[in-house]
Amino acid sequence: MSQPIVHDLQSLSDTRHVLTIGSFDGVHRGHQYLLSRVVNEARGRGIASLVVTFDPLPAEVLRPDKAPTRISTTEERTREILNSGIDRVALLTFDQALASRTADDFLDDIRLHARPEVIVVGNDFAFGHKRQGTPEFLQQRAHSDGFELQVIERHNPTSVEWSSSFVRRQLIDDGNVTRAAEALGRYPGLSGRVRDGDHRGRELGYPTANLAVPDRLTVPADGIYAAMVAVHDSEPGTSRPALVYVGTRPTFGGTERIVEVFLLNFRGDLYDRTISLHFVDRIRGDRRFDTVEELVEQMKRDEAAGREIFANLGIIIAAAE
Repeated sequence: MSQPIVHDLQSLSDTRHVLTIGSFDGVHRGHQYLLSRVVNEARGRGIASLVVTFDPLPAEVLRPDKAPTRISTTEERTREILNSGIDRVALLTFDQALASRTADDFLDDIRLHARPEVIVVGNDFAFGHKRQGTPEFLQQRAHSDGFELQVIERHNPTSVEWSSSFVRRQLIDDGNVTRAAEALGRYPGLSGRVRDGDHRGRELGYPTANLAVPDRLTVPADGIYAAMVAVHDSEPGTSRPALVYVGTRPTFGGTERIVEVFLLNFRGDLYDRTISLHFVDRIRGDRRFDTVEELVEQMKRDEAAGREIFANLGIIIAAAE
């Protein structure tokens, strides 16, 4: 098997594939179901599974002023796709040239380089200029070009909608990260580098790491959250309980929206290190306090609430390093 991630269709060589095409922002449980169908079909035929996806996401090029924020970075999205069992990801640059290509032309490239035995898509799928590449279009080409088409109906056995737009709404509008986790199949998160802040948290007895959030990532509604935090250059597979603040610090007249992380029972320095947050539950919304003393008292209550959340989940808070 060649490299699991390629950046052009020509690099796919002559390997035959079962493949699907899409943005897969967030790789939510609906995506995971479709990907599992691709993986199982490929393994049953003894050939490779392939996802063709894009960066930037198409909406960011076609409707830059109206494009939604992303649930995950390109790196995270690619990793989740591969973690689902997919063998290869073709991560194509989406630009105006690609956007203007007809569905016929793009499918010709897919057929020439990816050599699909089977193409698997959702019933609401479309690609190509003016979204001409519908399942009906693919079915016509399947008959003439000798590949099999499988159209997957939307699958959702739960009461929580599985869609990227649902996850964004729950994160942005409500801060309901627990419901978003039901749709994602994992806790929603953010990743970024820790930047220098004004050290106000340390003055209040709660030293925090100020997260530089990459542009266009979905950030939960303002408030206090219980979260698990992984430090990228530490021992793999380990994460720590934390409290995360999202907001503008109205008590201090702030205007910039920030994300601050307070790791429980931790005394190390996180400056300039990359961390990943996974939001477990929302403790409360943001608010302005009349005095700093009132804020500190509330922060103590927030810490107690966070520790209770972790205790109820069986998450052990280790002693400080």
